[in-house]
Amino acid sequence: MKRISRVVPPFFLTVLLFCSFSAFAQAPAHPPAPRLTRAIAATGRAALIGSRTPQVSRGKDLGAVSPQMSISGITLVFKRSAEQENALQELLTAQQNPSSPLYHRWLTPDTFAARFGMADEDLATTETWLQSQGFHIDSTSRSRDRITFSGTAAEVQAAFGTELHNYQVDSEQHFAPAADLTLPTELASVTAAVLHLSNFRPKPNVKLLTRPQPDYTTLSTQTHYLGPQDIATMYDLIPLYQSGFTGSSQSVAIVGQSYVDTNFYSQVMLFRGNVSSGSTGNISLVLVPGSGVEAISQGDQGESEIDLEYSSGIATSANIFLVYVGANQNYDVFDALAFAIDQNIAPVVSISYGVCEALLSPTDLDQGNATFQQAAAQGQTLVAAAGDSGSTSCGPFTDGGITLAQQQALAVSYPASSPYVTAVGGTQMAAGTFAPGSSQYWSSATGENLIGSLLSYVPEVVWNEDSPSFGIAAGGGGISTHFSRPTWQSNVPGIPSGAFRLLPDIALQSSVKAPGFLLCSSDPSLTDSNGQTASCSNGLGGSNTNFPTAGGTSFATPIFAGLIAILNQARQETGQGNINPTLYGLASNPASYASVFHDIVSGTNACVSGDATCAAPGESNYTATPGYDEATGLGSVDFGQLANALPPSATTKLMPTTISINSAGTDTPGDITVQIVVASTYSPVAAFLPTGGVSVSLDGAVVAPSLPFPSTNPSNFSSTVTYSFPQPAATGSHVMIVAYPGDATHSPSVATYSFLVGTVTATGSFTVAAGNLTVANGSTGTTQISAAPAGGYSGRVSWSLAATTTNGTAKVCYSIAPLTTSNLNAKDLQDIFVETLAIGVGTACSSAPPAARPSLRPLTLRAAAKQEPTSKAPRVAFYAGLLLCSSLAGWRRKARLLILLPLALLMLASFGLAGCGGSSNSGSGSTTPPTATPPPATISTYTLTLTGTDSVNTSITASTTFTLTVN
Repeated sequence: MKRISRVVPPFFLTVLLFCSFSAFAQAPAHPPAPRLTRAIAATGRAALIGSRTPQVSRGKDLGAVSPQMSISGITLVFKRSAEQENALQELLTAQQNPSSPLYHRWLTPDTFAARFGMADEDLATTETWLQSQGFHIDSTSRSRDRITFSGTAAEVQAAFGTELHNYQVDSEQHFAPAADLTLPTELASVTAAVLHLSNFRPKPNVKLLTRPQPDYTTLSTQTHYLGPQDIATMYDLIPLYQSGFTGSSQSVAIVGQSYVDTNFYSQVMLFRGNVSSGSTGNISLVLVPGSGVEAISQGDQGESEIDLEYSSGIATSANIFLVYVGANQNYDVFDALAFAIDQNIAPVVSISYGVCEALLSPTDLDQGNATFQQAAAQGQTLVAAAGDSGSTSCGPFTDGGITLAQQQALAVSYPASSPYVTAVGGTQMAAGTFAPGSSQYWSSATGENLIGSLLSYVPEVVWNEDSPSFGIAAGGGGISTHFSRPTWQSNVPGIPSGAFRLLPDIALQSSVKAPGFLLCSSDPSLTDSNGQTASCSNGLGGSNTNFPTAGGTSFATPIFAGLIAILNQARQETGQGNINPTLYGLASNPASYASVFHDIVSGTNACVSGDATCAAPGESNYTATPGYDEATGLGSVDFGQLANALPPSATTKLMPTTISINSAGTDTPGDITVQIVVASTYSPVAAFLPTGGVSVSLDGAVVAPSLPFPSTNPSNFSSTVTYSFPQPAATGSHVMIVAYPGDATHSPSVATYSFLVGTVTATGSFTVAAGNLTVANGSTGTTQISAAPAGGYSGRVSWSLAATTTNGTAKVCYSIAPLTTSNLNAKDLQDIFVETLAIGVGTACSSAPPAARPSLRPLTLRAAAKQEPTSKAPRVAFYAGLLLCSSLAGWRRKARLLILLPLALLMLASFGLAGCGGSSNSGSGSTTPPTATPPPATISTYTLTLTGTDSVNTSITASTTFTLTVN
């Protein structure tokens, strides 16, 4: 069975090194010399220093995993030779030098691989050794710098010299190497890292300080909120829109960790149709091969929805790709990022995730940075959130294993800290500029709700909405402790001396409430607590004022990505590559700095006094100053002025071209047929038809190096060719790339087409069971939930809980403690996985601090089960002997309410700790403190029904009923 995804119209992706087909496929005259000159020996080993993740130091060692545990997707990453690295640095410098003939001459992935990858002999030698250790070879990357393979924990220990252990970290169970890896000496000399031997996942950067807020500017409240149209006004995009530059023929890749529904009635489409009206570009999903079946991960789902809504809301005509990983927990967003680069899916790639540098190994940091260098050489611009924890990016990691001093230490977030990534920090509007009603900055509602009510640029300050109750909510920034200072990060007013990379590079609106951003989401961590399962399901106007606003650099980052897509179109370029040298070059000139940037000179990202992880005043902050500062970088950007200030493009004198790829609807058994249309943007007439032909690659392999246009075209407005190819055998996402090299009058262009083959949702089934429990009023209790998969189930399960009672009067709240099993790809159908359900009753549900209550949900009496979400706000930690909710440890502990039960990958994903009464903020955001319920005079009995449903394939479900007795 094949399933074709939405057809992806054209976008520019990469400038070819030479405008000819031979140049597109050309390999260098001297391919890389072999570096493994002999067979890999069984004796003599060397340590891969720094390969053990620092994350394990924060957790409790639970001992070795089962030797039979199967691990998929293990990836050995090679490092470049010194000669290759020097040549690459020279190329990257030339590509950003307007005086060089190589300026913006981007490499294709295949040319990059031929110049900077491993020799074929080295790949073969390494594969032979891996197979001798019992591993199964899965694939070799298109960039020829990594080999992916699968095996058991016992084979990993034998090959890499260390056991894999289970660790309890942040109330979740993870696996990771217990020590640095060792490799045979010959192989160690060319190895940068070995990935996927642990399953720690990065966390998204999104802040929701309160639960649902009123909608955008209305007659009743005249309260202002931010949407894409307001951002377009704020950062001078309107003149570009008026000139027809809306991202047409461009694309953006969003990378994530969750499947997202993008069907016609989805929340993303509701947002595009109502808040960012005018968005016409397609959204296509790309599931990273080998990462498991489609699965929704709460928290991650909402992050990707925000990224899709705001990238497409800014670049309204651009095509957006969501590149995401599936249910396999040892794949994460960094794998999606690497895949988007290896396949060169889009010229702009946005990631809203980050990890404190100190919690990543040096090998992880370096191998990732090498991949980002490849992106730069291919013309891809990488943008990443600088983080929402101010200058202390390690602050959110508050569970055991990390000291208070480590939490309070100045630290920055990766991948934003890489010099090949543009780090996006946060700003907010200055006090007094967004008061309800009309003003010099805002219009007021006169009839229908206003989607875009901002009138002009508004003065900005550093984003900082810290509070003792909620903790740190401020734009990330500071100094890397790992990456050296790039040469371009100099000669700008305000740049401090030093040897290490500074961030952020720029900053954009990120505030939660000053004002906040509108969003539509079906992620329970962002939706209403009153039974609403999708924040915009009841519409976006009228009486519906019960959907959330949020903030964080998770908004600023996709906004910047959309802006770069528009910039590419306005300049008729197929990519900017690493745009940082250009930005800092403009900032080094006082005139262009003043016109292109809004220099932020007020505010600080210091943590607020009273927060547990805040150091003494002055020890944890950077203050906005004239010129560059570590709070907002160079400042925010005027994109109209930026488009005018850049050096002239080499392709602006050629006619832009577009490529569309459409399913021809004439598939024969076993084949897929597409229609490829290349058109001139400005002169769609026969006299100006693009000439020549196109090349086609599928999943990284060139399948048609020169596919000529027919002599007679069916249209006088475009050059069209039909292409048929065998349906790929592998189940999952496949990526086709079509390249037009240009001719004497037409510029090059490239388009991507993604499609699915086979079934990528979970199959099989599971059963659940739970034991009865008795809890005293005002106290807590726990019961064990057992879950058994069958039929090869390999998905992720969402839980809901409902109750019926005839005499219950006490408040009841609950939590399912997060648990992750290390039994990957289990073969034993009798495997049973255990989850702990915690129940609180009465005053135990009312003891959380007031600021935390909006995120907490009680168990309510219902006839049918309600999906119970996780909150991105305060996590409630249950500890033995403590009352439920009394040990709320800080809102930064990102919790979830999700359980993984795969047979191919049975892992419990992070579930949010829900429950604990207290009204949810809605309307104006006011809340009424809950009152304690007196103990009932008689015993209360509740019948609880726990239901589990696969997060994507909702036909897979199971439930169990048990009794709660309150006395």
